[in-house]
Amino acid sequence: MADPRLLYLASSFPYGRNDGFFAPEFRELVRQGVDVLAVPIRPRGRLTTTDAEPRAQRKRLLDAEIAWAALTETVRAPLAVGRALLLLLHEPRPQVLLRNLAAFPKALWIARIARTWPASHIHAHWAGPPATAALVASRLSGVPWSFTAHFADIAANNLLCEKSESATFVRFIATAMMELAGRTAPDCDQSTWHLLHLGVDVPPRRVPLASLNRPPVLLMAARFDPEKRHETLVEATHELVGQGFELEVWLAGAGALEATVAQHVRARDLEHCVRFLGFVPNRQVLEWLASGRVDLVVLPSDAEGIPVSLIEALAHSVPVVGCDAGGVTELLGDGCGEIVPPRDPHALAEAIARVLRSPELRARRARAGRERIEAEFAIEPIVRRLRVLLDLADAK
Repeated sequence: MADPRLLYLASSFPYGRNDGFFAPEFRELVRQGVDVLAVPIRPRGRLTTTDAEPRAQRKRLLDAEIAWAALTETVRAPLAVGRALLLLLHEPRPQVLLRNLAAFPKALWIARIARTWPASHIHAHWAGPPATAALVASRLSGVPWSFTAHFADIAANNLLCEKSESATFVRFIATAMMELAGRTAPDCDQSTWHLLHLGVDVPPRRVPLASLNRPPVLLMAARFDPEKRHETLVEATHELVGQGFELEVWLAGAGALEATVAQHVRARDLEHCVRFLGFVPNRQVLEWLASGRVDLVVLPSDAEGIPVSLIEALAHSVPVVGCDAGGVTELLGDGCGEIVPPRDPHALAEAIARVLRSPELRARRARAGRERIEAEFAIEPIVRRLRVLLDLADAK
């Protein structure tokens, strides 16, 4: 029997900086015998998951090939194309409608790939334009489809009910995200909704170091966006330095607010201990975690699904401090990490100090966090379950 074939749609994966956390799932699908083709809707930036390049279609949102495919698909099945276009018009908000219409020609091109490759299934990450393209491609090609909803894409409510009704299943990465969808679109049929975390590669267990680096290293790996709340960590660091703590705070990421955060660091006279590292490839972050170079991973964000940066830290037995937002408590609850209220620098500083001062607490948190990752976030069993949902599992 030929390997099952999966079209794997995302916003930019395997290109750019924002979709890189899909790489473990993509690789594991291939390891488990699925022939996967990655199709980014808008492949912005350079290749960031290099081993996915032979299995990727880098095509702009619109070019001559896509325009020709859209025309030929319309000629081949004008009624089906018209009905798919009318469905998109159910979304009256101009900004969302324009994003869907912009993806429509590429969706027709994807329909042709799905039909001629041929694909066994189409799966989209993000409930916005990637899921829109998958919905249209499925209608034109007859290939079943599904999608994974994360966080901001749920709140945007881009035809969420229509997509839930059409897809074979909808995957949510956290219980809190499924609840958010229920509040955002209460009239949706939830019978197709499933909880399935994003997974990570789980490294061999290591004994957490009892001693800290000198000075201790705190890592925040996040793009510089408003919801990440870098300023909360800056204020917490200012408080800790005032108490006599010697620290290095590493900010790994890029974004529009980096200059604003840097100005805040200068205003608090923290240039000696806060380092701006820019965009750091995931493999480098994993090396830091594995080698013990990082003592504590901190994420003061007030808007999250379940952050992969925290999952990876726990997988490497590195203690974590996060805020009670989105699905973070699902990850860090039951003693797996320190949880503080959002936008509360004092509480964040207290939690960091508590962890740094106590080797016993660090060991407990590291052990509990690692056990949770093994039980709930290991990539191999997660992909096995995903293949069952995709109907791409081996026949038994």
